[in-house]
Amino acid sequence: MNILQIEPAFSLSGGANQVVLNTKELIKRGHKVYLATLKDSYVYRQLGSYCEIIEIDEDNSLAAKTIRNFLQKEYIDIIHTHHPKGHAVGLKSVSFIKKEKLVVQRGVIFTPQNFFKYLNPKIDAYVANAKAVERSLRKIFVSKKKIHVIYSAIDEESLEAVDKKTARDYLGLDGFVFGVIANYSSYKGHDLLLCAFALSKLEAKLALIGKDTHSLLDKCKKFGISDKVKTYGLVENAGRFMSAFDYLVVPSLKEALSNVIIEAFFRKIPVIGTSIGAIPELLENNRGILAQPTKEGLLKALNKAYMSKDNSFVDNAYQFAINNLTIVKKIDKLEKLYERLISK
Repeated sequence: MNILQIEPAFSLSGGANQVVLNTKELIKRGHKVYLATLKDSYVYRQLGSYCEIIEIDEDNSLAAKTIRNFLQKEYIDIIHTHHPKGHAVGLKSVSFIKKEKLVVQRGVIFTPQNFFKYLNPKIDAYVANAKAVERSLRKIFVSKKKIHVIYSAIDEESLEAVDKKTARDYLGLDGFVFGVIANYSSYKGHDLLLCAFALSKLEAKLALIGKDTHSLLDKCKKFGISDKVKTYGLVENAGRFMSAFDYLVVPSLKEALSNVIIEAFFRKIPVIGTSIGAIPELLENNRGILAQPTKEGLLKALNKAYMSKDNSFVDNAYQFAINNLTIVKKIDKLEKLYERLISK
């Protein structure tokens, strides 16, 4: 198959990383993959030596014009767009009598302002990266027949492994440790977790890794937990230090599919997560501890984790990840979808 991926985001993100993984695995399987992206973007730098790059402008109309010119010269079976800007550019790039099949990636659960962009008949299929995302698309009347749930994935072989002692020595941690890996923002739930952790009075540490987490130090002082909380700011490839945690905590107030939970599954780190977005479908069936997104809910979950001797979370989560969340499993499903679309 000849496949064009459109990814106009400049920086590293979970979605951009999925484009990199998709492209490498599709090429490995013998497909011809092209990438339309901004010059020197994250995916440009990662994939420049793997596939042909079509450099596009930040302006959607100019980007679409570049892609239209490309489509007139090259035969493409599938156009797969990523990011809302990619969706808009993809729609502008193809005509109503297009030969290509247009696939739109969706990985967020917020309701879009422009419904009509999502109901456009030029779109042949949506790939939702979780059932929660599928439900959000159904709420704006996207046909169920057009939506295909294919989870985001990880190349488990590329995960850097740091043993527990090395990770703890590097981070300066000991005892029982709850850990968060997320840049600080209002919807990531850091403030709520600090409140619950202060109420718990557990003999435990809380490690916060991510951009702007240092801004929480005043709140820690206010709650009287400065001696129990450590903030690290932005740490490169932070997931490799996850082995320092007894539990990864994902206290989000808004979340689609959590990549850090998927990483924890492969690293065999148990997880506490709030019952938000796609988190429940990852942690259901005894794959982790679900908490209501309140200080009471998180307090209950922290206490349960601290007292629990149940190791089945880790085994159940790891098996689920192996069966559903590897890049090989993902591309198996993506290939089948592409083939069905082309055969129509």
